[in-house]
Amino acid sequence: MIIRTFGDPVLRRKAAPVDRPGASIRRLARRMLEAMREAKGVGLAAPQVGVLRRLAVVDTGEGPLILVNPRITASSGSEVDWEGCLSFPGLLAEIERAQSVSVEALDVEGKRVWVEAEGFLARVLQHEIDHLDGIVILDRARAVRRVPEEEDDDGGEGNGEGPGSAEEAGPGSWPKAAHPLKVAFMGTPDFAVPTLRALVEAGHRVVGVVTRPDRPAGRGGRRMRPPPVKRAAAELGLEVWQGGAREVRTGLADVLAAWGADIGVVVAFGVILPSQVLRTPRLGCVNLHASLLPDYRGAAPIQRALMDGRRVTGVTVIQMDEGVDTGGIIAQQEVPIADDDTAGTLHDRLAVAGAGLVLHALELLAAGRAEPRPQPAGRSVPAPRIGPEDEVIDWGKTAQEIERQVRALDPVPGAHTVFRGRRVKVWRVERVDGPEETGPAREGPAGGTVRPEPGRVVGFDDGCPVVAAGSGAVVLRVLQPAGGSRMSGSDFVNGYRVGLGDRFGGR
Repeated sequence: MIIRTFGDPVLRRKAAPVDRPGASIRRLARRMLEAMREAKGVGLAAPQVGVLRRLAVVDTGEGPLILVNPRITASSGSEVDWEGCLSFPGLLAEIERAQSVSVEALDVEGKRVWVEAEGFLARVLQHEIDHLDGIVILDRARAVRRVPEEEDDDGGEGNGEGPGSAEEAGPGSWPKAAHPLKVAFMGTPDFAVPTLRALVEAGHRVVGVVTRPDRPAGRGGRRMRPPPVKRAAAELGLEVWQGGAREVRTGLADVLAAWGADIGVVVAFGVILPSQVLRTPRLGCVNLHASLLPDYRGAAPIQRALMDGRRVTGVTVIQMDEGVDTGGIIAQQEVPIADDDTAGTLHDRLAVAGAGLVLHALELLAAGRAEPRPQPAGRSVPAPRIGPEDEVIDWGKTAQEIERQVRALDPVPGAHTVFRGRRVKVWRVERVDGPEETGPAREGPAGGTVRPEPGRVVGFDDGCPVVAAGSGAVVLRVLQPAGGSRMSGSDFVNGYRVGLGDRFGGR
C-alpha cells in the first residue's frame, strides 16, 4: 500500500461516508495500520492511500484506534506546534489546533464510539479528520520548514504523522535551473500540464506553446473546448500556436525557428513530428513518455501496465527521432504501482514524476552531459490505444484480470457489462479471498462438483453482489447504470432486486 504524496490530487478531495462497516473496511484498516507503522507514523487517513472513504487509523503509543466516519463534536483551548505528514515527507508545518477534542465515530463493527483526547492525540485526530475533508497541512500552516536530519533520525518534534524523506519535488517546489533554456513546449492533455508549469517555475524561458486545436464540446458540439495545455498556457501568459497534423507538417518548423527555441519539449502532443521540426531547435526535441521504455510504446502505456499487473512502471525522457517512442534514453525514473491504483491516480503521479525528470534531462543537455543510450532491441512491449473491445468485461477471465481491467479503465472510458439487457459501467471491484472466492459449488452429473457459471451472482458482501469469474470471483463495489449516476453495489442490489443466480454479461 503506497502513501500518496504532494501533487496527488486525491489528497484534495473530500472522502465519502462509509454506509456500513464490513469486511472490506476491516481489511482496509488493517492494511492502513501496517502502512502507517512501516512509515513510522502515528496516523493515516484513507485518502492518503487513494481511498476516498471516511476512515482513519491512529496509534500514538496507547494502542490502535480505528475510526469510521469520525467527526469532532466539541473542542476547547488552542495551542501552536509543529507537525509533519506522511503525505508531505521532509516537511514540518506550524499549525494552531484545539488543545482538546471530543470525537464521535463508528468502530469497524459498526458500533458507536467516543474518544476524548487532549494534547498530542487531539492534534493527530484533528490532522486525520482534516485529510478526510481534503485539507492538508499546507492549508493551515503559519510557517513551513524542512525536517533537519537529526529530527529525521529520532522521529521529529510535534509531528502528527512522522516525517519521511522527500522523494520528489511537488508543485511549488521545483528547483531553479542552473542552465536556463529557451523552450518550445508541445503538449495537449492534462498529463502535459505539470511539465509546462515546472519549466516556467524552474526559470526556463518558454518561448511558445504548441498544442492541438480546440474541440467541440457540450450538447450538440456548439461550443469549442480548448485543450488543458492551452488553458494552462493562458494562465501563465504564454504564446500559443495550435495545429493538427497538416499544419504541423507545413508550418511548425518555421514557428519554432521564429521563436528561436533552444530545445523542444514534447509531452503527449498527439501528432508525429516530421524530421524538419525535430532538427529546428538547437538541441533538438525531447519527449516525456509514461513508461520505462522500451516497454509500453504507444498510446496507452498507463492502462496497459495496469492491465498486465505490473508492480512498477515509470517515466522516460528520450531524444526524439523519426520513430514513435524509439529515441535514445536520456533519463528514466521508476514509479511503483499500488494495489489500488487506477489509471487516474497513476496518471497523476507519473505526470508529476515526469515533470521533475524533464527538468533533470534539460540540465544534462544544457551542460553537455547528456548521453542518450539506444533502447534495447527486441524487448519492446506495445501499448496500443484502448478500443471498444477492451472496455467489455469478459466474465470468463480470472477475477484478477477483471479487477485489473476495471482499475485500468478508471476514470475513462470505464469497463462495462450488461445486466438484464442494460449496459452497466463497473467502477470498482474487489477480489474475494479465501475458499469462497469461486462461489458455492454444485454436484455434477458424475458426482463431482461444477463451478458456477461466470457472470452469475453467487453471494453478497456488505450488500454488494459477488460475481463468479472464470477463476475466482469479484465483489462489485461501485456501478453506474446507463443514463444514471454512480452508486454503491448495495444500492444497485436494492434498486434492481438482484438475487442469487442473476447473471451479468451476455446480451
